[in-house]
Amino acid sequence: MKVFTVELLSPERVLYHGPATMVIAPGAEGEVGILPHHMPLLVKLKEGAIKILVNQEPEIEFQISSGYLEIVNDVCSIIVVNTI
Repeated sequence: MKVFTVELLSPERVLYHGPATMVIAPGAEGEVGILPHHMPLLVKLKEGAIKILVNQEPEIEFQISSGYLEIVNDVCSIIVVNTI
């Protein structure tokens, strides 16, 4: 399967940096799904769960209170204010 890079950052530390086949995030206007080769996008995030899927491995999940997600050139950068 094709993958892209995910960088999940909080003010305190790097929460995740690595490959993903899909990211699901709680956008302010609805859930957002990111796949490889996604068009450039900037999304404000609301409270909820960010799910990172890597092939058939169990999903990686982080609960957040807010943040932003940007996808450009197969790099998904997610900056969260607080993790719950």
